[in-house]
Amino acid sequence: MMGRRIFFTALLLAGAIGGFLGAAPMPAGPLNPFGIVFLALSGVIWFGWSVIPDIYAYHEERARTGRLRVDLIVLRMAPVLTMRSDRGKKPF
Repeated sequence: MMGRRIFFTALLLAGAIGGFLGAAPMPAGPLNPFGIVFLALSGVIWFGWSVIPDIYAYHEERARTGRLRVDLIVLRMAPVLTMRSDRGKKPF
């Protein structure tokens, strides 16, 4: 796992260095947007790596339970969706 983390962070850091040195469609400089974006993404990958395996574990668990299981996002939004559908109806 640590090897993947280092590889993807190094890949994004190489993109940031390339962006800052002029390999992007913008001129070289310290405020190159491509360099800044790649640098920020490398930080997200490095510091947020513990979340990535959890995402894969969640999807793998959902795949094992079957297709008829309700997605958590839909389940959490159910009260809002029912309120919206009841908005136009008249009370008893």
